[in-house]
Amino acid sequence: MDPLHTTSWDWIKSFFAVAEHGSVLAAAQYLKTNPATVSRQIAALEKSLGIELFVRSRQGMHPTLHAIQFLEPARAMHSAMHRLSLGATAKDEQLQGVVRISVSVSMAHFVLPELLQVLRSQHSSIHFEITATDSVSNLSQREADIAIRLIRPEQQDLIAKRVGYLSIGLYASQRYLSMRGIPKMELGSLMQHDFIDVAPHHPVREGFSKAGFAQLAERFVCITTDHANAWHMLRAGIGIGSGLSILAERDNQIISVLPEASVPKFPVWLVTHPALRTQPRLRLVVDYLTQALKSLVS
Repeated sequence: MDPLHTTSWDWIKSFFAVAEHGSVLAAAQYLKTNPATVSRQIAALEKSLGIELFVRSRQGMHPTLHAIQFLEPARAMHSAMHRLSLGATAKDEQLQGVVRISVSVSMAHFVLPELLQVLRSQHSSIHFEITATDSVSNLSQREADIAIRLIRPEQQDLIAKRVGYLSIGLYASQRYLSMRGIPKMELGSLMQHDFIDVAPHHPVREGFSKAGFAQLAERFVCITTDHANAWHMLRAGIGIGSGLSILAERDNQIISVLPEASVPKFPVWLVTHPALRTQPRLRLVVDYLTQALKSLVS
């Protein structure tokens, strides 16, 4: 069997787009997605096949001999899927209405906009109401149609699908590190730095306390109740803080620090009420978000 047939169609789309357009950025623009997603899908395909598909250089992405062998079957699959897509689009013309999504503040700011832009470009009759909150919305009482949560829902009457895990790390801006230097996981070094945390749970301070550095409580110079605001404070150079790895990977002003610190991963759950799965627009959005989030998380 052709090995391409055993892999994700999204990976193959990215492979074909990069091969045709010559760079990750151009491929992302063609696919109406972001470069980080394309890069991850290419890496996943290379890992699945056990071969290198592109030679990376400043001039772009150049297919290897292995990649050239796969171009024709990938082109054939691309053409077939395009024809299927045209047929599906015709049937989906009646999909319209509002879908209400409850999502964590960080994901509402930094992840969801790009995902919904792609969906809106294909289904302009579907509209969205977004609730950006780190509180748990009650889907059973119709506070939202879909929830993207970082904790497993407790209500037994909901459909919950874990789509992966979000990696969290400790980061600082280049501006901060140029002034204060690189921290080490030693009390003397850490006491020379400033930190940012998020109330009410204070995950960074709690993490340091568990690691035996309770003295660092006095070094937290900024406490905010909003994870997105904490990220902007970090980018401004106010101090060291935690953040989503998928944000740091696409920001050349942010540097990972203290990699030896133990920072847990967060599961990402896509949740909806079973009674709502009969609505075509909701089924479409749930299926799309499931695949889109899987391409971003580990």
